[in-house]
Amino acid sequence: MTLGPVLSHLLSSAPEPLSAGDDPSGWYRTFRDAVLVPRGARAPDGAESAGQAHFGHGLLGGFLADRPAWAMVAGHQGAVRRLAWECGGLHLMPEGGIVAFCASEEGGAHPRAVHSSLVATSDGDFRLNGQKRWATLAPSATALLLIASVGREDGRNLLRALCVPSDRPGIGISAMDLGKRVTANPEVRHAVIDLNEVPVAPAELLGGDGYADAIKPFRTIEDLYIGAAMTAYNLALARRWGWPEEAVEDLLLLLATAEALAFGPLDEPAAHLGVSALGRATARVRDAHAGYWDLVDGEAAAAWRRATSGGGVAARAKELRRQAAWRRLHA
Repeated sequence: MTLGPVLSHLLSSAPEPLSAGDDPSGWYRTFRDAVLVPRGARAPDGAESAGQAHFGHGLLGGFLADRPAWAMVAGHQGAVRRLAWECGGLHLMPEGGIVAFCASEEGGAHPRAVHSSLVATSDGDFRLNGQKRWATLAPSATALLLIASVGREDGRNLLRALCVPSDRPGIGISAMDLGKRVTANPEVRHAVIDLNEVPVAPAELLGGDGYADAIKPFRTIEDLYIGAAMTAYNLALARRWGWPEEAVEDLLLLLATAEALAFGPLDEPAAHLGVSALGRATARVRDAHAGYWDLVDGEAAAAWRRATSGGGVAARAKELRRQAAWRRLHA
């Protein structure tokens, strides 16, 4: 199975956006009902087809978004579901709801910074306690994919991933007040999540190590999926506003490259270097296309410039992964 039909759809179908107000969950439900259900919201069986289904859903969501924020949401949700599938937890994902990935705490998302605890109880279940910060989309989420410590072994903080409904007793979600900070996508809110004796069933735990199999790969998956969804959004506007064919072809090449990277071994140094190179190629294409945004509606062009400006912490993290990949190759 390849994404050829999806890419052909982006090049041939009418690039008319789906509009559903200013709430991420409302837009995602509209997208699901209009696109994912008719096409099959659940990924098919098989490693290649399952992974590509989630990537394809992200592309379709970006293409149909009526603003950059919803493209980001589509890519992010495709990435979360890809991760859940990799860890054997796809069945825990709500079909029509947003899932927030909640790893970061006060000191970040490195194992030594994760203090939230998942403790077994005498009845065979678990209790979850702690606090998460900067949980993207949590105020709009139906479910939370959380990372917590299950204890220590040989000095290591052992982490597990789990997924629970966001309205589970003991969970408190408070949207973060960013003050005067200007965010790239203001519709995408972040939250502090307080976890107080939250009951968790064994079946709600995902497989694997919470750091090696969830936090680390999600960084790469998220980069690829959100970047591709944003490029699909750019492609829709390019077609809608009559950009030259060569510009559309440039965007198609970025999408095809993202697809190739997304289904290779994500933990290999070559994958991280490829993601880094794709980021630079995307930046060059956007610079080359800067003048075409004069053809686009002013409000849409302003939203795009806001959404694609800066890089901050994410850019620094990507650079560190690039450097680490080269060190692994030369070790």
